[in-house]
Amino acid sequence: MAHSRFSAACVAALLVLSVRAQSASDSAIALDEITVSATRIAQPVSDVPASVTVIRLNELFGSATSLSDLARSEPGVSAPASFGATGNAPRNFPSARSFNIRGLDGNRVLIQVDGVRQPEQFTFGNAQLIGRDYFEPSLYRTAEILKGSASALYGSDAVGGVLSFISPAPTALLSEAKRDYLAGISSSYASATDEWTHTASAAGRSGAIAAVATATYREGRQAEPNGSYPADPSEFKIDAGLFRVDYTPGVGSTFFLTGETFTKTTNASFPSLITSTFYSQTGRQRITRDRATFGYDFTSSSGYFRNVQARLSWQGAKVRESYLTSQGVPVGPPPPAPQIYAPRLRVRDSDFQNRGLSGSVQVESAARIAERAHRILWGVEGSQTKQTRYEDFSQFDGTTGAFLNKVYVGENFPLKRIPDGDVTRYAVFAQDEVTLDAAQNFVATYGVRLDHYRLSVTDDALYQNLAKGTPPVDFDQWAFAPKLGLLWRVSAHETFFARYHRGFRNPTNEDLNGSIVNLTTPPVFYRTKPNPNLKAETSDSFDFGMRARRPGASYVVSVFYNAYSNFIDTFSPTRDPQLPSSPTDPVIYQSKNLTHARIYGAEATVELPLGHYEKSLTGTTWTNSLAWSRGDNLQDSKPLNSIEPPKWVSTLSYAANERWGVRLTATTYARQTRADGSAILALWDGRPPTPVQFVPASVTLLDLSGYLNLTKNLRASAGVYNLTDRQYWFWQDVRELDRGRADLQRFAQPGLNTRVTLTASF
Repeated sequence: MAHSRFSAACVAALLVLSVRAQSASDSAIALDEITVSATRIAQPVSDVPASVTVIRLNELFGSATSLSDLARSEPGVSAPASFGATGNAPRNFPSARSFNIRGLDGNRVLIQVDGVRQPEQFTFGNAQLIGRDYFEPSLYRTAEILKGSASALYGSDAVGGVLSFISPAPTALLSEAKRDYLAGISSSYASATDEWTHTASAAGRSGAIAAVATATYREGRQAEPNGSYPADPSEFKIDAGLFRVDYTPGVGSTFFLTGETFTKTTNASFPSLITSTFYSQTGRQRITRDRATFGYDFTSSSGYFRNVQARLSWQGAKVRESYLTSQGVPVGPPPPAPQIYAPRLRVRDSDFQNRGLSGSVQVESAARIAERAHRILWGVEGSQTKQTRYEDFSQFDGTTGAFLNKVYVGENFPLKRIPDGDVTRYAVFAQDEVTLDAAQNFVATYGVRLDHYRLSVTDDALYQNLAKGTPPVDFDQWAFAPKLGLLWRVSAHETFFARYHRGFRNPTNEDLNGSIVNLTTPPVFYRTKPNPNLKAETSDSFDFGMRARRPGASYVVSVFYNAYSNFIDTFSPTRDPQLPSSPTDPVIYQSKNLTHARIYGAEATVELPLGHYEKSLTGTTWTNSLAWSRGDNLQDSKPLNSIEPPKWVSTLSYAANERWGVRLTATTYARQTRADGSAILALWDGRPPTPVQFVPASVTLLDLSGYLNLTKNLRASAGVYNLTDRQYWFWQDVRELDRGRADLQRFAQPGLNTRVTLTASF
């Protein structure tokens, strides 16, 4: 194939010249990076009692192109993917399904852009899925991964952690560069997806006004797996842009306006579905998201109003999907009579919309109370989001084209799988960072958040097409989330930290009211039903660790333990789905609370500058990172399948006075040894053979990357990935697949592939 030939031709050159920070990991272990997400106050990572990773996205020109790039070399983190045509009634597009942090993903992980919540994941089993592909990473300056519960800071959705994208501020950007104007262009090619990316950026200031703008165009196709079974073909295009203008009327005071737009269009076909009676299926998905943020920042060197931030944001996101299916449907008497099939054309359209306003004010103060230095943060925030999901379906005679009906597997279209919902959130929060001794070796951070969440739904005829007389459920919840962090500076080089967070996650509209029905197609008849007794899940999370930054080594070691109560299990069958069912006695799926669950584990990162031990190795760094975790559904004594197997990343890099550099990375994914094999049975339609969970083998991957500054203003970078051309699968991608599937290779990752980038700055 084209990208394979390109890879082979480039290997020799790429051994000398490859990407500097292609994946997100270049600065992943920098202990002196500044984090905002960890405490909502800008602080060095080494000064916060939390496990947080700060990822630089190459200033204006981000090299991370997806969630999977961010997770590539970060242990304890993964980006589960969605593949088209994976279920019995598949209507999926290739996408990033979620972002997994320490074994929790989906709507348990908050994804935000400049503090604005991104839309939820939306899914119905393996039949329909809308993931988290609402943004273009190249528009942002940094990404931060906060591991562990952060509900005391950010409320619901953050029970598993937070992924934050932060866009560049032109005033700060130009001040750091000590220039009034910056500009650049970047073009790259990635063979794995036959993908071209072009990004242009510019920043400038005149007097009190500064502005920055970035635009990206990306086009590519599906990633081709390493094997004999091809992927379902798809093509995508992304148009994205971000603009921010700052007005600074005086020292320490800045008003700004940010505008952002994102559009991703995917056209796909699904030949993997073709059978003697299923002729073809094609689809088109269009994802759009637009955002506007007006903000004000005030900073002062001292006083009760040391740092004030005010934000007001509007965001609108929409996913529009359409499918055209050609298949034969049985007509005439049922088996054992000979079956006669009539051709049908089926057209399905749907959209999923999230539109909302959000605002916040937070104030940082400095005070000295009882001879102790205090850094106090307090604030308020609120948001309102309108959520709708609409579907339509039409069936036509495949021979004459005549319209027939709007009925499919007992569902009458048009319909709504969730009722229209308004989600209102508002909260007050406070935090105090206090120095406990005169030497400032002991620092305590304690805080609390009082959070109110309300889901108000509207019952209408389109929702009742599925609900069959069952009214939808509202949800109203107050939550109290305390936190406590302790920092002990053992020396100028070493710090110990401990953290406790109370977390919570409110059920979504989908958890409470999602509806799907099959009362006409055997062998399994089913429907969903709202659960008015569903409770919010809560967690108690503990982290303990140490950081050190010495001339000969930098390292971070941490252990964590998270205990969950009322853990939400979405669309769980109320009885064995393999028992006989009928249209009058269908299997009922209903979200429920598991009484208890737990996740615990350990993470470690060590960076060794080898030049400290041998001068001839100056510029050479050896880095190792490892993550291990275990998760259990304690109610049913079963493992949690969302847990990532152990992952070890070992990197050897060399940089020659910033002129050129090269990096070799070995990433080992262990085999998943604890899987709930019964989970796959919930997706089984009852026909033999009985499915058995597919568990990929362990694998070690080698990646080679590097860069070369050709001139002061021109840089080339490139990378070769999966150097040994291994065939492998990620556990998170296949944790719902039967090992007996003939098309398992379709879900494998790409073989040897390359990426080349050329960047010019002015």
